[in-house]
Amino acid sequence: MPFEFRLEKVLQYRKRVVEKHTRDVAQANRTVVGIQEKVQGMGEDIHKVLQTNSQEMHSTMNVETLIARGQWLAFLEDTLKELEIDLATARAELSRQRGFLTSAWQDLEVLERLREKQKTMWFEEQGKLENKELDEIGQIRADRSQREKVSTS
Repeated sequence: MPFEFRLEKVLQYRKRVVEKHTRDVAQANRTVVGIQEKVQGMGEDIHKVLQTNSQEMHSTMNVETLIARGQWLAFLEDTLKELEIDLATARAELSRQRGFLTSAWQDLEVLERLREKQKTMWFEEQGKLENKELDEIGQIRADRSQREKVSTS
């Protein structure tokens, strides 16, 4: 009779939960990285606009171009602020998902330790049963041997 862990279904369920939370953390991390790339790109765009403005200050520009560039710069800065808010939200979600994953890992580890403990205890019990059976077999042989000696005498 092989070892059977009574909570095997629970253990398998916990493994699936850990896998799900691992995927959720990976998705949240991809979201954070994507937003960080957008923030970096937006910062570069703002830097380019400011650099272009400073280079063209020495040349003649019309008012409409200055107004358009100012509005474009304001739009880029507003978009950057929104992205930073999105980034903070995404980081909070990533942290929350990591918390779920940590909790699921702890639950899984507890079950795996319990399984190993029960398995060790089962093997010890099997060893004791085998020794007991071997002792009984030895006792039976000793009795037979004793009877043979008595009957031959």
